[in-house]
Amino acid sequence: MAAAIDTNVLVRFLTGDDPKQTMVAVAHISQGFVLLPTVAVEAERVLRASYGWPRERIEAALRDVIDLPEAIGFPSAMHWVLDRFAAGADFADMMHLSLAGETDAFLTFDRRIEKLVGDSPPVAVITLV
Repeated sequence: MAAAIDTNVLVRFLTGDDPKQTMVAVAHISQGFVLLPTVAVEAERVLRASYGWPRERIEAALRDVIDLPEAIGFPSAMHWVLDRFAAGADFADMMHLSLAGETDAFLTFDRRIEKLVGDSPPVAVITLV
């Protein structure tokens, strides 16, 4: 049975900062897991703000997680999100865009987003003035 994991389970798995909880997290993740978009966004924020991890380390760690054979569910555009994050984009903004694929456009006042989405965003970005 695959279960969706909470941010605290993912963070324990990645940081190993609580040995007892890390063992439990590893045991459950090894049975198959689903990484929800909201958990990925929160994990990026926690690893950056609370653990002081740099962008490169977060990007590599999240890539390693979704590349695990036990990762049976994760946001379909997660590789695109991580590519844009590695290029300097805000992780949460790119996740928002990746989830807006069924819409006509993503509206924002943030001029940086349009510059950082790359050549093939999942949806058109329109910067409002």
